[in-house]
Amino acid sequence: MKKLSFPTVKLGNFIREVKEKVKSSGVSQDDFTVYGVTNTDGITVTNNKASDDLGNYTVLRENQFAYNPYRVNVGSIGLSLPGTFGAVSPAYVVFETNGQISNEFLLYYLKSSLGINLIKWYGDRGGVRSALRFSDLKKIDFPDITLEQQNKLLIKIKNLDELLCELYKNLSDDKIEILRQSILQQAVEGRLCEQGPNDEPASVLLEKIKAEKERLIAEKKIKKQKLLPPISEEEKPFELPKGWEWCRLGEILYEAPRNGYSPPKVERETNTRVLTLTATTSGTLDLHHYKYIEDTISESSFLWIKQGDVLIQRSNSLDYVGTVCLCDEMITGYIYPDLMMKANVSNEADLHYIVYYLKSPFARQYFKGHATGTSNSMKKITQSVVSEIPVALPPINEQKQIVKKIHELLALNQKMKQELLQARKYASQLMESVLQETFSVQETAKPAQVIEFRPDQTVPKTELLAAARGKIREDTWEHLCKRALEIVGEES
Repeated sequence: MKKLSFPTVKLGNFIREVKEKVKSSGVSQDDFTVYGVTNTDGITVTNNKASDDLGNYTVLRENQFAYNPYRVNVGSIGLSLPGTFGAVSPAYVVFETNGQISNEFLLYYLKSSLGINLIKWYGDRGGVRSALRFSDLKKIDFPDITLEQQNKLLIKIKNLDELLCELYKNLSDDKIEILRQSILQQAVEGRLCEQGPNDEPASVLLEKIKAEKERLIAEKKIKKQKLLPPISEEEKPFELPKGWEWCRLGEILYEAPRNGYSPPKVERETNTRVLTLTATTSGTLDLHHYKYIEDTISESSFLWIKQGDVLIQRSNSLDYVGTVCLCDEMITGYIYPDLMMKANVSNEADLHYIVYYLKSPFARQYFKGHATGTSNSMKKITQSVVSEIPVALPPINEQKQIVKKIHELLALNQKMKQELLQARKYASQLMESVLQETFSVQETAKPAQVIEFRPDQTVPKTELLAAARGKIREDTWEHLCKRALEIVGEES
């Protein structure tokens, strides 16, 4: 049982329930605005009436709280604005404070993760649905601090809240993904690194790959591929730097991509597992997603996944068709399914550069644009589509430099994701953090009351989170983007 200790008093000392009914108000029902409550907007005007007769609705006036006893556990509670006059459903609880505590501070408190935990704790009756009656609300533990302290903390919380909102605005999942895509696109267009003057051009590299494949064909280690069509000017999406060459992906693969195989699964554990599509949907190989099948696959079969294999989703929803994943580790016992295909890149090229290229915005759009099917849920790409995608091929030395630069930039990108996750943690624990710091720096004559929580409830650390000290500004979007540009501009 986890515990959180701080001095408290019962909220019932400061609140009283409002039970004034519309029919007893002396005001015509036509003059009442009907309000509802949501967890995002608080108290809002609504047209949802349980009845045309508002007589039993509860009157709502300014500076009063309203909540649905069955929804308050997800933050559906609000404080009415000055000038409010209307009514809420009789199923709602309406209450007000006695002026000894701050209305705004109480609202922040009840909507914080700490407040939600307390609401769940006191509202749980062990039934199918928990509900927080007003009698339960009065039992909630409220920080034993003065009105003056509440107002000071409220200012601090608001300032930190604004800081976190600014961070969310500038450092969002969407913007982080946009930066990642931008990194990959700049890489395949030759805008990440400068080519060395003595680098062997990509045309020479293509000749080496061609010679290697001819040798392997002669040794009967690979099969001869069909001739690929030349690349037209219309297929070239951007200009290449000097020394680069356009080629088809099939020109740098040992063989044409092959589709997988999906025999019926079995319930018992066997030595052979077939991946499911979810194993590669994220773009990285997750071996937790598989099904057992009968162990009838020959040891020499191409179906076995090996280190260095490039897996491509040939069928999925339009958002994921063409998703590329590299098997970058030694594994045994896995084959890939019929809804994927596998390709092997020539050792003469940099495998990681080719994989990054196939993950770039250009390649993703190419696969989406060439997917066919009767519905978006089952679009497919063929082996020919994959073999014929145009590839911007740099000299081999530049391929390696680009991969190194991408690794640096994507590591920074990952750091940004962690900062965003940390910021969300700060936001969820903001009230606890501020309260914990307040009680840790002041001496309290009154002994702390222990509040027990269920094991699945989160408990904050006693120290104030970094956000409350303003350090999070150092890692805003602007700072991280500046560092990204510095990495791009660094000499290799």
